[in-house]
Amino acid sequence: MKDLVLVVDDNADIRAFVRLSLETQDFRVIEAINAIEAMVKLVNDKPNLIILDIGIGQPDGLEVCREIRKHSEVPIIMLTVRDDEIDEAMCLAAGANDYITKPVSKTILGLRVANQLRTKKDTTSSARTVLEAGGLSLDLLTRELRVGDVLVPITRTEFDFIHLLMEEPNRVFTRAQVSHAIGISAEFTSDHLLDTHASRLRIKILNAGGPRAISAVRAVGYRFI
Repeated sequence: MKDLVLVVDDNADIRAFVRLSLETQDFRVIEAINAIEAMVKLVNDKPNLIILDIGIGQPDGLEVCREIRKHSEVPIIMLTVRDDEIDEAMCLAAGANDYITKPVSKTILGLRVANQLRTKKDTTSSARTVLEAGGLSLDLLTRELRVGDVLVPITRTEFDFIHLLMEEPNRVFTRAQVSHAIGISAEFTSDHLLDTHASRLRIKILNAGGPRAISAVRAVGYRFI
């Protein structure tokens, strides 16, 4: 059966855009315009993923996200009109799995949804909730990376990047595979952007006392060593 996505937004145009974008990519979509409708549909329809706008009135999206997290681990992608690191931190602190700034393309929206659903299924189907390799541990539930007991502060994108590599240490993942895992289109990204993400991760791990960890494979991609 197709995965069911609940989109919560008080803007009819945004809801229509999300519905059209996802239905053309083989998802089912239901809608809610406020917190009350969202909670009712969460209970009754049991969506596989929720796309939740921050600015839906009162209670706002962050409050709704916190309330959902009291009862459910359903993946939540937050929508906002601002591209701000503070907003991203607030979303993740509230329990969101991902954060998208509007406007967003149909392709990127679909990739982000597919990535979260894949991560959820992988986590559910596996007994492992913590990946360990090279002296690092990655908690898939709390989304925390540690070198021993030292917490490494990472962004959503960096989590998805290192998660992919640590699933199969020493395997070389192509740039296209990494792009898909972190929710960006390989068609529209650049080698420089991926190299920047890899470099920042590498530096953060080194600063926490860890190994070099991420190796770039020329003309191919990356691997965890």
